[in-house]
Amino acid sequence: MALLALPAGASWVVVRGLSDGHAHWAGSVVGVALTVAGVAWAEQRLGVRRAAAVAVLGSVLAVVPAVFLLRLGEAVGEQFSEFAETDRVWSPTVTLVVVVAAASRGLAPARRQGVRAALVAVVLAALLFGGHGGDLARAAALLAGLALGRRLVPLSTRSAWHDETARSARTIAATTLGTVALGWAIAAVGLDAVGVLSPIADLLDPAATIAAIGVLVLAVALLLRGRRLGLVLAVASLVLMTGLLAWYFTVIPLADDWFTWTGVPSGELEWQVALLLVWLVPAASIVVLLTRRQAFGRRATGSGASDDRQRVLEQLARSDAGSLGYMGTWAGNSHWFAADEEASDEEATVRSGAHRTSCDGSVAYRAAHGVALTVSDPVSSAEEAAETIRRFARWCSTRALVPAFYSVHERHLGTFAELGWNVTPVAEEAVLDLAGFTTAGKKRQDLRTAVNRASRDGVEAVWGTWASLPGRLRAQVESLSDDWVDAKALPEMGFTLGGLAELDDPDVRVLLAVDGTGRLHGVTSWLPVRRGGALVGRTLDVMRRGADPMPGVVEFLITTAAQTFRTEGLETLSLSGTPLAPARPDLPSTLVSRGVARVMALTGRVLEPSYGFSSLARFKAKFDPRHETLWLACPSAADLAPISRALAAAYVPGLQARQVVAALAAARGRKETGR
Repeated sequence: MALLALPAGASWVVVRGLSDGHAHWAGSVVGVALTVAGVAWAEQRLGVRRAAAVAVLGSVLAVVPAVFLLRLGEAVGEQFSEFAETDRVWSPTVTLVVVVAAASRGLAPARRQGVRAALVAVVLAALLFGGHGGDLARAAALLAGLALGRRLVPLSTRSAWHDETARSARTIAATTLGTVALGWAIAAVGLDAVGVLSPIADLLDPAATIAAIGVLVLAVALLLRGRRLGLVLAVASLVLMTGLLAWYFTVIPLADDWFTWTGVPSGELEWQVALLLVWLVPAASIVVLLTRRQAFGRRATGSGASDDRQRVLEQLARSDAGSLGYMGTWAGNSHWFAADEEASDEEATVRSGAHRTSCDGSVAYRAAHGVALTVSDPVSSAEEAAETIRRFARWCSTRALVPAFYSVHERHLGTFAELGWNVTPVAEEAVLDLAGFTTAGKKRQDLRTAVNRASRDGVEAVWGTWASLPGRLRAQVESLSDDWVDAKALPEMGFTLGGLAELDDPDVRVLLAVDGTGRLHGVTSWLPVRRGGALVGRTLDVMRRGADPMPGVVEFLITTAAQTFRTEGLETLSLSGTPLAPARPDLPSTLVSRGVARVMALTGRVLEPSYGFSSLARFKAKFDPRHETLWLACPSAADLAPISRALAAAYVPGLQARQVVAALAAARGRKETGR
């Protein structure tokens, strides 16, 4: 009746139906809004007919048993049933619980578990602490909704990427603690909470109650993230809560003979027993949390040992990690190997009898702020890439890390779609196909000019590796790099942007522009790109000009490199990705893409004076390359905040607050002056 009244505008019917006769008017308004939103969401997922069927049938299946149990309890003298004798059993929130519980079956595994855990916490908290007839009906509605969902809603076919054991343990722990925290809040602010656990409301004064509930809520959030600190906070709070309840509601009453055990009505006796044993609830919660403590281990930071780097180099030689894969070998990166996980899981696999396919992939990543930020694509064959992504994500979930695949190529998007992850563009990679590369054409006029200028001025291209360069040239490169860094207002960036240290690698080719006097005009470095054991391309890394260089020196170096690599039979030359590239307008707008776009716009304004990403994109356009979008893939929009912090820590680990403030002020000044 209340649902039918919504489109007709008879909101007073809804409010009366919602209130149960106990809720504050503000709670009624919030309840109406939640009901409308929840039913609309369920209707979108189920369709109008199924949603209507679930709403009507589920409400009946919830209300009838609730009324029956209340009447039965009242008949036998059960006190809590007598308290609820005059309560209104049905309200729109009963229907809300039914339809949301049913619709949750069609969600991806992680979201399904999260929605159901939230429903359980809310319903149990209201039933145990509030204790009204409507709370019993909502508990029955939860069971009815889950049962109807099994019959009417197809199970989501989306594969789960979490480690189910760890995730279930964290969800159960968080749900248990969340029930206590929410129930305490209900008992503290409810107009007449009469549930079996409602005496907890009198445990502390109002200010202390608010503080205690705040600590519990924080602990719930940390438990969901798999943080050990959350477990410590939760157990400490529950131990204190158990002790206070036992002291005030058990020890003192028994010592002072507060209760009379003979000649009292059964209902009064029931209330006394409930009061004496109320401390068992937080005590039981402690047991639940401690039995799941293995899911809250220390976060993994990985290993950056030299033997790991050697293993990655061997994998790069036989696999396909894309054009940016070699960056995963740099110092500061950690490495995960699927083979190591297979070895650790072998015993469990044998015990379970499950079949587990072999996988030889690996992932380079950096762990910071609870995020495992990958260095572009996984290192694996094309056939094993999807399995490598899934296994790494599952490993992250066991270590309480959020997996974030950063700067991955489009060929992996299908895997992330299967996992139900959010993807958004974060950079544009400029690629030259060497088979058809030429300096002819109007768009590449600057390239011809640079090559001709170098020939006229006597500037030559000098190839080598860092170790093979003459000492005088290495000294000039070092001096050039120091001057380049000193000229920046912000520290040198790293992660996917190499520097002087990354030149010293036998697999990295260095190309210098040197004039007849031996003076260095510019330097570039080129990372190897291998596929299936063969060298198929090179990726530009370091690109710096000397003091007072020949005009067009970098254009000359890149053009020379392209012509050389084409002669050597390579397929592609990548000018690498341009970070903070604007979002593509042809892509659908999502919450994640909009959030990332805003962060990138602000970051771009701050970093542009020091790093020149916009001018870098314009420079690369001279080569008329094709563009490949690089993507960020993460489980949900809620992960954006820690991912942003992890990116900052990866790119500019030495960044200081005063430098950020100065850069923000400068960016604000440029925006106001229109520059």
